[in-house]
Amino acid sequence: MEALHKLFNPESVAVIGASEKEGTVGRAILENLLATFKGEILPVNYKYDYVLGLKCYRRVADLPRAPDLAVVAVPATSTPGVIRDLCNLGTRVSIVISAGFREVGPEGAKLEVELVKAARSCGMRVVGPNCLGVYDPWNGLDTIFNPNDRQSKPRAGGVAFLSQSGALGAAILDWLAEAGIGLSKFVSYGNAADVKEWELVEYLANDSRTAVIALYVEGVEDGRRFMASIRKAVAMGKPVVLLKGGRTEAGSSAASSHTGSLAGRAEIFISAARQAGAIVVDNLGELINVLKVLTWGGPPKGRRVGIVTNGGGAGVLAADSVELAGLSLAPLTEGTLEYLRGALPPASSIKNPVDILGDAPPERYAVAVEAVAEDPNVDSVVIITLMQSPAFDPRRFIELMRGIKEKVRKPMVLVAPGGGYTVKHSREVERELAIPYFRTSEEAVKALKLATEWYERYKSVEGERK
Repeated sequence: MEALHKLFNPESVAVIGASEKEGTVGRAILENLLATFKGEILPVNYKYDYVLGLKCYRRVADLPRAPDLAVVAVPATSTPGVIRDLCNLGTRVSIVISAGFREVGPEGAKLEVELVKAARSCGMRVVGPNCLGVYDPWNGLDTIFNPNDRQSKPRAGGVAFLSQSGALGAAILDWLAEAGIGLSKFVSYGNAADVKEWELVEYLANDSRTAVIALYVEGVEDGRRFMASIRKAVAMGKPVVLLKGGRTEAGSSAASSHTGSLAGRAEIFISAARQAGAIVVDNLGELINVLKVLTWGGPPKGRRVGIVTNGGGAGVLAADSVELAGLSLAPLTEGTLEYLRGALPPASSIKNPVDILGDAPPERYAVAVEAVAEDPNVDSVVIITLMQSPAFDPRRFIELMRGIKEKVRKPMVLVAPGGGYTVKHSREVERELAIPYFRTSEEAVKALKLATEWYERYKSVEGERK
């Protein structure tokens, strides 16, 4: 694991293929490093004496010292030689951005074998090839080759994301940043010619800054080790959220030409991953939804859901979603029912779902949400707000909910059906209170269900260890 530690914590980075030319990978990587990385940056390109104000070295052999990390962005045919030169200098970990290997066919596969052979001659570890790069917001390491004016980067946080696809990884970085989900580490590992996804999962299971591990995977070479790495993470209390690409014949064929991956039989892979304790999601939307629940509220400690709504129909649909998902409507205690009977208007429905009526102001929400959330029979709370009501003041709602969120340590989600006005203010709730926002109860309940199932698996593993 020492090499992986250097991968994420280098004091010096060499960029092989650094460039002054606008629109090139070599320039984008250098610009991104200059923007955030505090260590030494060593550009290498035979064309330049200086690149973006930094002294540039003509050859790897000309570098004054061995960099802790090398980022290689040169034509594929040149990479084995570059790796050998780095080996001779003493570098022991590199990221090969370059494409043109196994994913393009037999000749590329031979070149990939040569690349790995060159690295293993000195014990170097290689991430890639055919990858987007590595990003660690905690220390400013940013080797992603997308320009910063086009690529959003999440703030520092607790979610690690591993992606076999660079392009998909870039999109997910955008979405994580937009959702306000903090990132511990991002790795686009591409063809995984040397460093495998299971090694990265194992490393992250031991990483103190990582609380949740998310992956996009098309295929793995060693299924047993991959599943073992998931079990290790789960045993350490870290959820693993997995999106599997290549689930159909068409998708599997596309995966082969994308990263040279053999996707295997998806149903067997997914079943094994679930047995190992992973949360397997069906699409990108579910991935982001589950990460929001896990990151901001933590997994529910049980299947009992409380619902507070200002619309009867919305409450009915939410109740249906809960039952259909295999969760249950929490039976509120007599104490909670008695309190709500006295605190809410007579026309309100105090049974779960608690309907506080269409004219409910934020103060009525605060009364009902706090009572339901504090009920010992409730494990998670779905708050439904039809913001079209003239009685609903979004800013006042945020003020009142802030105190409840700090006081009650149970997962809460916001369901707010509607258009532009609703979306705008719901995102304010999400951003300011870290309460996950969903447009439908089905989405919210599915995310709660997946997080709940992970917690059940974790407690089962914990029980087996005692």
